[in-house]
Amino acid sequence: MRLIHVPIAAAAFYLGLSVSIAPAQPAQDDKAKPAQAGTEEPSSHAVKPATEIFVNGKLVVPGAPADSQTEPAKFSERNARLDAMPIMAWPLDLSDEQKHRIAESVAKSNAPVSEISAKPADMLPGDTPVSEFSPDVKTAAPMTDDLHFIRTRDKILLVRAPNMVVIGEIAAN
Repeated sequence: MRLIHVPIAAAAFYLGLSVSIAPAQPAQDDKAKPAQAGTEEPSSHAVKPATEIFVNGKLVVPGAPADSQTEPAKFSERNARLDAMPIMAWPLDLSDEQKHRIAESVAKSNAPVSEISAKPADMLPGDTPVSEFSPDVKTAAPMTDDLHFIRTRDKILLVRAPNMVVIGEIAAN
């Protein structure tokens, strides 16, 4: 017995023909959709307006922080300043008590007063002399564990010694 192979195009034609002559679906009764038939009051399906979560990029739900980083810089002066500031210059999260303890410790230390003018995010030359924080400062402010400092007349520069980047400053007085 010999099989006859039907070309693919012919098979597709017959398949298409069978689909096109298929009986049409019965039309649904207009009474099945009461809202479209006018048998219901339109106000019975009132949709509550969606509560806005963000307004101008600011989170406005109850309990949301007043000035968060989700708010675009064009609406938030704080975020505009942060956007313009290099990431390395962002202030450390030191409490006032920790800053006071650091300033007291540096004032009592025998660290030399340097005439350097640097600001956060500046990279200092590798041979710039730095001093190490005392153990009590490292205990009180754990984020200073891998930091060193440079004492100037009016401020204390916090330096990440391996790469000599100034990462913060504290008023000396």
